[in-house]
Amino acid sequence: MNSLKEKPDFTNIAASEIFKFKHYELFRRKDGILQAHFYSEYNGEIEDAINIVETFKILKEEHKCLVLLTVEDGASFTKEAREFVASAEVSNIVMADAFVINSMALKILMNGYLKFNKPTRPTKFFNSAENAVAWLKEFNLSTM
Repeated sequence: MNSLKEKPDFTNIAASEIFKFKHYELFRRKDGILQAHFYSEYNGEIEDAINIVETFKILKEEHKCLVLLTVEDGASFTKEAREFVASAEVSNIVMADAFVINSMALKILMNGYLKFNKPTRPTKFFNSAENAVAWLKEFNLSTM
């Protein structure tokens, strides 16, 4: 990541503590959606995926959660991490997830995620957080 690039400030949309890890941050937004932001240096291993899901269990409320994942260009996820994230174990706590990705490399990787890992929950990719949040809000939290 370019050292001159400012990190995003999530304090205005966070309703919970912002959990900061080496190359990603996790928090519950004021609208109830859980958000994970992955920086360009992120290379998600299985241990990271497990940590993220465990943190989501802390952040979520009593029902399944909606998840917004914003991914900077350059970030990546290992095969094992993608398999775990698509698993039934994760689908037991996540109702739907929306990824915000812009790079062609990530789009190819994430299309492979849908094709080969086949998450059993609604999963969609977007170019903007606004569109992703609007899609997530179509899911009625009260019915989860």
